[in-house]
Amino acid sequence: MIVKTLKATNRNGDSITFGRHFRLIEGFDLSNLTAAVNYSSSTMDGATYQNTRLEVRDFDLAFFIYNDYQDKWWVEERRRELFKVFNPKQNPIRLDFETKGGESYYVNANSEGTPSLPQGFENDNRAWQKGLIQFTCDDPFIYSTTSTVEEVASWIPAFEFPLNIVEGGIEMGYRNPSLIKNVHNDGDNETGMIIEFKALASLSKPSLINVNTYETFKLNTDMIGGDVIRVNTMKGQKSVVLIRNNDQTNIFNKVDLLSKFLQLAPGDNLFRYDAVSGIDNLEVRMEYRNRFVGV
Repeated sequence: MIVKTLKATNRNGDSITFGRHFRLIEGFDLSNLTAAVNYSSSTMDGATYQNTRLEVRDFDLAFFIYNDYQDKWWVEERRRELFKVFNPKQNPIRLDFETKGGESYYVNANSEGTPSLPQGFENDNRAWQKGLIQFTCDDPFIYSTTSTVEEVASWIPAFEFPLNIVEGGIEMGYRNPSLIKNVHNDGDNETGMIIEFKALASLSKPSLINVNTYETFKLNTDMIGGDVIRVNTMKGQKSVVLIRNNDQTNIFNKVDLLSKFLQLAPGDNLFRYDAVSGIDNLEVRMEYRNRFVGV
């Protein structure tokens, strides 16, 4: 895969952008992701498919430092930049890249060692210093850089210019009348999301239901005007936080025992919002990133 830009940022926030002093020798190859396909056997011929698990993603990054006949101290500074950013103790390293087609993605990768900088005239001379970094992604998915936001329940503004005030006043906005929203996941695999419940006034026990699977996420709590409850359903990152008067409180204990941390399946997903009381005071939004096995 040919990329236009590539930026590496470690856990500490140190970063390098490839394109000027640091340049890629080859394309950025994220293909050939392997998988473990599991079967069960019986007395019958053949076997029965059980499931598939994606393996970790391994890849190399071949690059060179473009010396352009700079002084030795300048080259040493570029080497220090490399070792600072690609320090395995600062894993994971986020690699943001843009393809020739203009699409932006990122992967979270772990450097398997410090950069290799081989010696010898063909590798290290007054014009360039070649290098290689080996990566492993414990999370094998490629993520879209741009997140998608869907308003499941919201008020739609109706105020516009030129302003024409008629007898009886004007409508500043109106409630979206649909209780059901289709959320389309354009990725290759299911993904978690950020669900936000926002209270315009008092309401009780907000919930979100997947109409396709009947799975429900419900909170056994009351909300007052201005409250926002932010729910993270991404695997390994699950959290439930109440934001009230700019203060954040962990309310994971308010999750109903029968709740599911909803996921978005590839393709269409129908969701319906609800509340035990005050449903007209509830706004719901969902934010997610598409996940791909290859680009």
